[in-house]
Amino acid sequence: MKPTSAQMLRHLVRRFGLLVLLTLLGAIAGGAYGALKTPTYVAQAYVVVTGQPGEPATAVNFAQAFGRIVTTGPVADKAAAALGSSEDLKQVTTSTSPDTPVIEITATGTAARHTAAVANAVAQALVDVGNGRTNQTRVTLSVLAPASVPAAPSAPKPPLELAVGAAAGLLLGGLTVLAGVGRSSTPEPAPDRRIPMPPAMSGPATMYGPGPAATHALPYYPQTQFYGETHTGERIVGRAVVLPREVR
Repeated sequence: MKPTSAQMLRHLVRRFGLLVLLTLLGAIAGGAYGALKTPTYVAQAYVVVTGQPGEPATAVNFAQAFGRIVTTGPVADKAAAALGSSEDLKQVTTSTSPDTPVIEITATGTAARHTAAVANAVAQALVDVGNGRTNQTRVTLSVLAPASVPAAPSAPKPPLELAVGAAAGLLLGGLTVLAGVGRSSTPEPAPDRRIPMPPAMSGPATMYGPGPAATHALPYYPQTQFYGETHTGERIVGRAVVLPREVR
């Protein structure tokens, strides 16, 4: 029998309704996370190292060396004195390139203007400390590009958080559907494959001599056909059961 439109709709809702629900809940959770999380700002300043003419490799080597001491020692002390606290230096990182004598100073914070001020203070402290040792290093440092106030937070990004939440809900819903959650627990009735019962025998059962007529018949299964007597005293003849007079 061909299923009706209503039956097909109920089947789809029962099978994929949970998947859609979990996807929507994931999207809502991601959107709420993006809306409630404290914004994070990132500001970057760049310091360049200049060596003596004809010694470009020296400047690159010293740039990598200075990049390792930005958040420690005299550079950190000088920057903390300019900022009034050393707590902000915990959110400062540096990176250098093996090909160019440039040091990138990155500051992260929850206030855009203060984050830029931290990056600039660290960059200026590095320049002052590095130029104080020019006689030994034969290189000079200068601020290549000061940090500007970030116009927008780097995180969170509501569209991205919304997409991540929806994807997580979709994945969870897909696993739930594959696990069989939400399917009907009522098993469908198995089709009746029994062979129709033959009509009852009439007249005496001549195989076993005179006796009562057959009163009822059993379903016939080819693989279980036999002749003889059952444990209750019933006589089985072919496909019929003959009941003796004294069977209790």
